Amino acid sequence: MIEGKGLGGKRVCPTKLSLTNRMDSNLKRLATSCGMPKATLAALIIERCMSDPLYVSQLQKEFNVNPSYLVMPVTRNGEVELVVRRTVQ
Repeated sequence: MIEGKGLGGKRVCPTKLSLTNRMDSNLKRLATSCGMPKATLAALIIERCMSDPLYVSQLQKEFNVNPSYLVMPVTRNGEVELVVRRTVQ
């Protein structure tokens, strides 16, 4: 989907997640505790993790399979964006 003007800040890219029963139960409990829907809480968790340079680095160290696609968080106009690192060959 395209993000752009006139959308009023709506989220326009739905993403489905497959969670274990245990994780779904934990998410429900935390969402109830925080007074928000599960989807809102899941989106918040993902946004915070992807905006954290240490967490992004840790994920890449553990799971990266293609060094050409390593990313790094860059802040532009107050927004965190993941950009592909330029590698010297």
